Amino acid sequence: MKKLIVSRKNFLKTIIACVMLTVLTVTSVSAQELEDLGKIVDGSKLTNEVSAESIESTLTRGNILNQGIAKITNIGGGMVNMYGSATCFVTCDKVTVKLTLQRYSGGAWYNVDMYDDVAYNTATFTRSYNVSVAKGYYYRVKGACIAQKGSTTETKLPTTDGIWIG
Repeated sequence: MKKLIVSRKNFLKTIIACVMLTVLTVTSVSAQELEDLGKIVDGSKLTNEVSAESIESTLTRGNILNQGIAKITNIGGGMVNMYGSATCFVTCDKVTVKLTLQRYSGGAWYNVDMYDDVAYNTATFTRSYNVSVAKGYYYRVKGACIAQKGSTTETKLPTTDGIWIG
C-alpha cells in the first residue's frame, strides 16, 4: 500500500513538473512577442493583429497606375495569406505584382518567400497565396506593383505592418 502511495506521489510530482515547464515555455514565447509589440522596424509596426494592409494610391491626372495594395492575413495553423493588387487608370500593356514575405528576427526583416506574376493588356491584376510559416515570429508583405504602357512605367511599393504568428 505504501509503495502505491509513493508511486502516485512521484507520478503527481512528474505531472506538476511537466505542467510548470510547459507554462514557463509558453510564457517566454508570449513575453518575447510582447517585448517587441508596437516597435517600428524599417517602417513597419509590429502588431498582434490578425491582418495588416498597405494601400498606396495616386489621384494625379495623367498617371497610369492608380493603386498598389499589399496585405497579409493570419489564416491559422501556421499559415498566412499574402495578397497583392495593382489597379490602373487605363488598360496597360503589362502589369506586374511582386510579393515578398518577410520575417522579423534579431532586429531586422529577412526574406522568406517571393512571388512575381505578370498580366498583359489589363487595368487590374491581383494575386493571392497561402504560405506555411514558422510560428513565433512577426511577418509582413512587401509589394511591388508595376504598370507599363508604351514607354511609361509607374510603380507603387506598399509594405504592410508585421503581424504575430504564434
